[in-house]
Amino acid sequence: MDTHGAITLSPTGVLQAGSRHTFTFVYTVGDCGMREGGSLRISTPNDDWEMPVAPMHRYFEGGHERGGYDNGYCSYAPRNLDVSLACADPDTWIDLAAQECAVTPKLAGGWARHIVATVMAGDLVKGDRITILYGDPEWGADGARVQRVAPTAKDHFRAFVDVAGARDFIEIPSDALRELRVASGPTTQFNVVAPAIVRPGEPFAVRISGMDAFRNAPSEPFEGDLRVGSDRHGVALPGTVPLVAETGSRTDVPDIRILAEGRRQILVEPADGTGTRSVSNPVWCTNRPLNLYFGDLHCQSKYHSDSLGTPAEGYAYGRDVAGLDFMGITDSAGCFKPDGWLETQEAARDFHEPGRFVTLKGFEYGASLGHRNVIYRDAVIEPVLDALPRNDPEGLFDYFRGQDVIIIPHHTKVWTEWRFHDPVLEPIAEAYSCWGSGVEEHDPLWHKSIKPGAGLFRALDQGLRFGFIGSGDSHSGMPGRSYPADRQWCVDAKSGFACVYAPELTREGIFDALRERRCYATTGARMILEFDVNDAVMGADTLLESPTQPRRIRMHVIGTGELDYLRIVKNNETLVRHELSGDEAFFEYTDTTPAQNGDFTYVRVVQKDGNTAWSSPVWSRLQRQACSQGSG
Repeated sequence: MDTHGAITLSPTGVLQAGSRHTFTFVYTVGDCGMREGGSLRISTPNDDWEMPVAPMHRYFEGGHERGGYDNGYCSYAPRNLDVSLACADPDTWIDLAAQECAVTPKLAGGWARHIVATVMAGDLVKGDRITILYGDPEWGADGARVQRVAPTAKDHFRAFVDVAGARDFIEIPSDALRELRVASGPTTQFNVVAPAIVRPGEPFAVRISGMDAFRNAPSEPFEGDLRVGSDRHGVALPGTVPLVAETGSRTDVPDIRILAEGRRQILVEPADGTGTRSVSNPVWCTNRPLNLYFGDLHCQSKYHSDSLGTPAEGYAYGRDVAGLDFMGITDSAGCFKPDGWLETQEAARDFHEPGRFVTLKGFEYGASLGHRNVIYRDAVIEPVLDALPRNDPEGLFDYFRGQDVIIIPHHTKVWTEWRFHDPVLEPIAEAYSCWGSGVEEHDPLWHKSIKPGAGLFRALDQGLRFGFIGSGDSHSGMPGRSYPADRQWCVDAKSGFACVYAPELTREGIFDALRERRCYATTGARMILEFDVNDAVMGADTLLESPTQPRRIRMHVIGTGELDYLRIVKNNETLVRHELSGDEAFFEYTDTTPAQNGDFTYVRVVQKDGNTAWSSPVWSRLQRQACSQGSG
């Protein structure tokens, strides 16, 4: 027997994502024994496993005596854990608890949930056993829910012991804990992705990707015919398309045409009548010149703390399952990791396919004074950036000045100090991610603390100019998978999208549009949003001849569901709120209040399902002041 004991687990083998089970851990004390105050810790594979809930204590009298109750626990409190002890001393007992744990390199190496069993009122000796049930059904639980994220080999249970009660934990090697695997489920739905903007009569393709109940790539491919339809007349469709196992529940349906301008959605369902209907994003058929693309520039791989998957696996999911138009893997300090940096750059090179799927090279610079993603316009493979200073925002700007990169602040309510800013390198900011929204001070999509002076609203108030994008940052290894709370307990919002107006789907086209702030943010819904002030589109300036010149504000939105309301925000104050109905809306408002140089205006649109879109602001510039400053 190992010096520090041994541990077993049942069941093992392959379990389906999101399924429920009762897990039994048996720890046998080793040669070292375990003194009073020593403890056993079991960490879940990641933070998406159901929170272990220990029984609620009543009260204690005289140590082991528990006020007359046989186990000292409150039977009416929720619980899914139980513990038993096999030892010679009848006075020794186990105190059971559960904890949320953040990034702890020694104890699980990332975000996890810990079951903690502490020895009380005596010592344990070699051969004594602690048995823990996780998902104990005795008190009404129906088992513990397995993670919903289909994993990689990185994820497994881990066990640690502190035999002396000194909080010096040693990991117990255990093949048994590594034998459990979680696999995705069968195909239960389809992600149907069409171009957001098409022209009348021009052919386009719709991407259909099978997914399990939790938006993982399915473990069992769908085989059979799919019926393809539309929610409205005037769409040329193939009728049915076949899916075969070799394609992995995925196919592209070409040569679809919308014959007249307007909004449409594509419908997909099994042709045999089984299963449910899946609905595409809204498609706007129009003669407008620019196209609209959806992507995510804040994605991680296994080289970022507790995140999952290789860079190639992340790009494959974003392209083949989520149907993203563009994305970038941005691992924290990725540029300093020799193997990870090379692998990430090679994946960006290998998956880049202009016109279908654009990859952007990048990394996350995680300084304590602000977290930022660096996105390159090119994809030249380079060695690690040894000369780049660490934890130094000003050093970051100095390093990249004159280079073709965009630097994007994120977590703006948690980290960012706006005294560090470069207006050329930082044209846009992350307005929303699965962590929530940093746009407004009292934002309904933010329930965490706010660092004094942080938040996008404060940056805008100080005269800094940022366009808005949404991002993922979900650590799930599945970019574009907008699914809430699937990794960390404090990350309970859905992943967002960066929505970009560009003439073509190329790396250069996406990058240049972002630099010009022709973009907006959503909470992971493919909402179509237009916004302008006196014909100046989002991210631009409207030039005013005088402070009294009226500003005509126009908004057009096509929702993915029923619209609720819009708010036009000017200088961080609500200028107007307007109730909406239906799934498409046009709205116009004239602002006649006196203008000041630098006024900013944007629109926030909310659907009844809570999905939200934020336009990038438009800024007012007084012509006389602009000319006197030599800026045209």
